[in-house]
Amino acid sequence: MNVPYKFIESLSAEDYDKLVEYHQTGVNARVRRRAHALLLSFQKRSVDEIAAIYQVHRNTVSRWIERWHEGGWETLPDIKQAGRPPLLTLEEQAQAVAIALANPKFPHRQLQRIRAATGKQISAWTLKRILKKKIISGKESS
Repeated sequence: MNVPYKFIESLSAEDYDKLVEYHQTGVNARVRRRAHALLLSFQKRSVDEIAAIYQVHRNTVSRWIERWHEGGWETLPDIKQAGRPPLLTLEEQAQAVAIALANPKFPHRQLQRIRAATGKQISAWTLKRILKKKIISGKESS
């Protein structure tokens, strides 16, 4: 059964200020969205209103509010989920980036040299993902 109204009943001044800060300068859009939804709930907006604002299902908003009541600040960021481990270690990824940047016009040669250097076969798509992660996002030095 749908509960017509579910609110965050009380927030300390510190929590309120921190939620406003998260809403304005959160790590990513999902964190900002959840913080704003919690602020709207504190302002006595209904779950349906908040769901309409963010164009999500009302159960999603209800879950955000429930998680806030259960865990507080730890519930705002996304939960880490399991995934496949990377094919190359961080050191091998750095090698792959160096090889790719040394000969950028010939991807098939890059892949052959990476295979010779690491002993591991990767696809052009994997190399592209590594390059995007390391170069475009500014994490080349890691």
